[in-house]
Amino acid sequence: MFKSIRWKITILFMLLVVASELIIGVFSLYVTANSYHKEFGDVISSVFSDSLKSELNSAANEVTVPEQPEGEPNIVFEEATQNNVEKLKSIMSYYAGTLGINQYRFYAIADGQNGSALYLSNSSAAIDATPSFLAALSGAEASENRINVGYMDYALPLGTENNVKYVIYIKDTLDIYRSIVGKMFMIILYSLALSLIVSFITGTMVSRSVTVPIRQLTVKAKKLADGDLSALESAETDDELGHLTNSLLHLAQTRQESTDRAMGETTKVETILQNMTDGILAFDLKGNLTHYNPEAQRLLNRKYFDDIHFDSFFKEINANITLGDLLYVKPEGSMEREIKLKNQFLLLNFATFSVDNKLGGIIVIIHDVTRQEKLEQSRRDFVANVSHELRTPLTTIKSYSETLADMPDADRELQVRFLDVIASEADRMARIISDLLVLSELDENQTFYKTPEPIDIRKITESIVERMNMAAKKKNQKLTYRPINDTPIISGDRDSLERIIINIISNAIKYTGDGGTIDVYTSKVYKDIVIKVVDNGIGIKKEQLPHIFDRFYRVDKARSRDTGGTGLGLAIAKQALESAFNGKIKISSEFGKGTEVTISIPVSE
Repeated sequence: MFKSIRWKITILFMLLVVASELIIGVFSLYVTANSYHKEFGDVISSVFSDSLKSELNSAANEVTVPEQPEGEPNIVFEEATQNNVEKLKSIMSYYAGTLGINQYRFYAIADGQNGSALYLSNSSAAIDATPSFLAALSGAEASENRINVGYMDYALPLGTENNVKYVIYIKDTLDIYRSIVGKMFMIILYSLALSLIVSFITGTMVSRSVTVPIRQLTVKAKKLADGDLSALESAETDDELGHLTNSLLHLAQTRQESTDRAMGETTKVETILQNMTDGILAFDLKGNLTHYNPEAQRLLNRKYFDDIHFDSFFKEINANITLGDLLYVKPEGSMEREIKLKNQFLLLNFATFSVDNKLGGIIVIIHDVTRQEKLEQSRRDFVANVSHELRTPLTTIKSYSETLADMPDADRELQVRFLDVIASEADRMARIISDLLVLSELDENQTFYKTPEPIDIRKITESIVERMNMAAKKKNQKLTYRPINDTPIISGDRDSLERIIINIISNAIKYTGDGGTIDVYTSKVYKDIVIKVVDNGIGIKKEQLPHIFDRFYRVDKARSRDTGGTGLGLAIAKQALESAFNGKIKISSEFGKGTEVTISIPVSE
């Protein structure tokens, strides 16, 4: 309970009031005591002047008293003593009012020889052997008026130092002082109790006026911390609490704006990282993984990264790099490593990053370069295939040419046969070069623009089948056109489409044995025109199907070369179909049973 500010303020307020009351009370008592004692001393010093002392001494020495014989009463002595006492009494009575003689402050006339009381102004009082009284019996004037002593007195010897006849003794029992102090003490106690009550009520009210707004402000501040800006409104008062409220509101608004900006930036960065096509790994200076994105998981083919440590992980994937290489060998640069995981090629970029101008860690960016590597490999294979395809006819041409040059007397028939071979190989080279030029144009999208013309798929297919029947009959093959339903007229490059269909049917004739069947279908399926060529030829092995559209790829290389094939027909057909008609070509086959080629061309509404 006493931990709250309200009670602390109340108790502090009460303590201050009690302390002030006690200080005032003690000071008042001290002043009263000093005043009372000072008054006694001032009265004594003012009354018992030299003249009064002389007068008292004269009265004490006025009658000479004969010595009293031992064992006999001395009437003269007693009368003389009584006379002296009366004179002294009359003198003291004159100053009784000034000395403040009453029942609590009395004076006495004592015998200077034995100290017995000859007269007491208060019959109920008695003379005590106080230091002052004893000093007077010895002939010395003495008084006591200290605060710490329970009485005040004054003793004046009369006579001579060696012959003290009488002692005037005044004593104050301090009963009045004690009565006054007791009353004052009760007044202080009552005042203190009343002050405590008043200070408690006042302190409670004052503390409430401070703590209640603070408590309300604390509740609102907690709501503000939770993001509820409506919990606090601008203060209407211009006091310190009002300023504090406005400052808190400004702080909350500023903090909210900063939080929103930070959250926006964090979300933006997180979104970028999560949607990057490159993988991201971040490590601290100890090699522990601190961040990664889903693309890194996909590229590295790992579901969990909890056990990853820099050195062990990159040793595991054969990256040939350590933490020390980056932190000590090349701390301000970057390093690259290329690795292969199964059928995937990855390029890893390693770089350090700083936090507050200090080295903070290492970031690894993972690029998937599988496509580039495959394209590079395809390029190398393409160059090798082109070189091989051109070298073969060139070798043949050179061999036959050299043979003819070495045989000038050869008969006409042999010369013609050799020249036919040379011409055939030259034609084959021309076809290869022509096909390469077509592919180059298709790659660069530089085909000569032709005005679109209407194309009747059914008529053009029927015409092609009719023309190629002659080649099929030479192998005793049955080439049949089977239209399934009507196909709409489309617009496009007629020659290009005709070349594609011829290429597909030509391949079917080439790779179908004697007596085989080849069926050609056309139909409208949903929003596509479909041209399908089905044969029962040699078919294609399953592992060869993914490469069927690669350039210079042949299923049966010996037969292709025998028939003049270049291995570029399907590649040209696929690329031309996609470029000119936004179409697709699909091949499904079973080795030894036949092949099915499907061409689909989308038809716009």
